[in-house]
Amino acid sequence: MIAVRRSSLLATILALAVSTSTAASDELARAKDLYRSAAYDEALTALDQIATQTSGAASAELNEYRLFCLIALDRKADARVAIESMVNGDPFYQLSADQVAPRVRTMFKDIRQSLLPGIVQREYAAAKSAFDRQEPEAASQFERVIKLLDDPLVTPTPALTDLRTVATGFRDLSRALVPKPVPPPAPVVAQVQAEPVSTPVAAANPPSVSPQRPQAAARTGPAVYRDGDADVVAPVPVKQTLPQWVVPQGTRPWQSEGVVEVTIDESGDVVNVVLRKALHPSYDPQIIKAALAWKYEPARKAGVPVRFVKMVAIRLGGPN
Repeated sequence: MIAVRRSSLLATILALAVSTSTAASDELARAKDLYRSAAYDEALTALDQIATQTSGAASAELNEYRLFCLIALDRKADARVAIESMVNGDPFYQLSADQVAPRVRTMFKDIRQSLLPGIVQREYAAAKSAFDRQEPEAASQFERVIKLLDDPLVTPTPALTDLRTVATGFRDLSRALVPKPVPPPAPVVAQVQAEPVSTPVAAANPPSVSPQRPQAAARTGPAVYRDGDADVVAPVPVKQTLPQWVVPQGTRPWQSEGVVEVTIDESGDVVNVVLRKALHPSYDPQIIKAALAWKYEPARKAGVPVRFVKMVAIRLGGPN
């Protein structure tokens, strides 16, 4: 009974959703007709009433016609706010409606051009935060920053050129740091030998015996040690060089000290790098790239090489 009620409720919800979508589509068509007949106030009212009921391509079309109405009514301040909302929501957005007046296209282009530098900085900050958290999406976010910098409306400046170099470096590092998928372990096949069971002849339905399947042991990764762990000899640097940093003109300020965390495997290779304290956006990706090539005598516990996490301080203008 409960299952029937749930099915009926779901069908009702779906029917209401379809009905609402159809009504919004009809109202959008009516608003477009009102706009074409120069009834701009009525068209704007109709569009505002269905703004929360549309999504996707319909929402984009609604926003465009709302903008056209505002410009036709000479509400320039409201039109600017509408354009800013459209561009901030999607920095790659372009007007798609046919027969857009040249003055509308010009206004849209000018406002979008003024917003793009700030949007680039915002998108870079979000990508860098994702990188610091070692999120796999960081690479695509840096790719998005680079694509925005390639937009014809973005005027190249020394700062944006440096930002492109940094974003490209972080994108490449993000791709390198994404762990490769580990294939699932092979299934454990256990052989079970059944004990012979003597069954009395008189038993019409002999009991069935289901042997229990043995459980596989839990799989764990290698132990990782740190400074201060008992009976562990820390790794010894063999190669721990840093690239020379050519300070971009006008760069101020920057941190004089940074900290990088490296994970060194049993062969002395660096398998993971985390920048715990940054120095400067133009130098940070160079540090990480260099750290991935560092080499050590591996840490040892009871004479056996082990994995180790090491903190390395980096100081600009002095010995590391």
